[in-house]
Amino acid sequence: MSLYIGLMSGTSIDGIDAVLLQIGPAGMALRAATHQVWPEALHRRLEQAVAHPASTGLDELGELDRGVGEEFARAALGLLSAAGEPASAVRAIGSHGQTIRHRPGGSLPFTLQIGDPNLIAERTGIDVVADFRRRDMAAGGEGAPLVPAFHAAAFGATQEPRAVINIGGIANVSLLGTAGQVLGFDTGPGNCLLDAWIKRTQGLGFDRHGTSQGLRPRVRAGSCSTRGGWSARCAAVSAPRLTCRQHSPS
Repeated sequence: MSLYIGLMSGTSIDGIDAVLLQIGPAGMALRAATHQVWPEALHRRLEQAVAHPASTGLDELGELDRGVGEEFARAALGLLSAAGEPASAVRAIGSHGQTIRHRPGGSLPFTLQIGDPNLIAERTGIDVVADFRRRDMAAGGEGAPLVPAFHAAAFGATQEPRAVINIGGIANVSLLGTAGQVLGFDTGPGNCLLDAWIKRTQGLGFDRHGTSQGLRPRVRAGSCSTRGGWSARCAAVSAPRLTCRQHSPS
């Protein structure tokens, strides 16, 4: 079985997740995982670029691309150190980068992730695969969500249909049929609103372990259905008005 590294930073821009996976014909196994927070100055600049794209010039975008690439490389090397594995043992790195803008619905649809993969390859000495979303859009897709393909490989079953919910910055669901059907779509804001709420009400970066008692939203639970006979539980929540700065999918 071969070793691979995955690198990801999502909409909440709270840090870089790095995982070391062992993948082979028999399946996959998690060997190690780390989380690296952004340097404070770079984090502020990324938030500014996402919130105010019109005021982000080319020089700033180029510097951010470089800075994010350096941090992604550092995360990969830190993961290898934590796992006790040499770079030579890893077949490839999959690097998502940091989404700055995602606009699949325009006359000239586009998506933009930064974090120079060439720099990651030079720093680590490992082949890097990147630009997943732009490749999907070039093939006629919307660049999001991408996780249904992975969900189908990891969780698909012939004996029962399954649903996998991924609560990233933007939440999405994958519906996996028994005959190999795969349907995936965004369901709405996820961690971006959770993080915004906890920051506004308690000044924290995130709600560790979901233990915050600062607000108890009113929830009305019921049942709902979707096309094709899939069913789920749904709820309406009353909470302070918050907004996500952008649509940045999983």
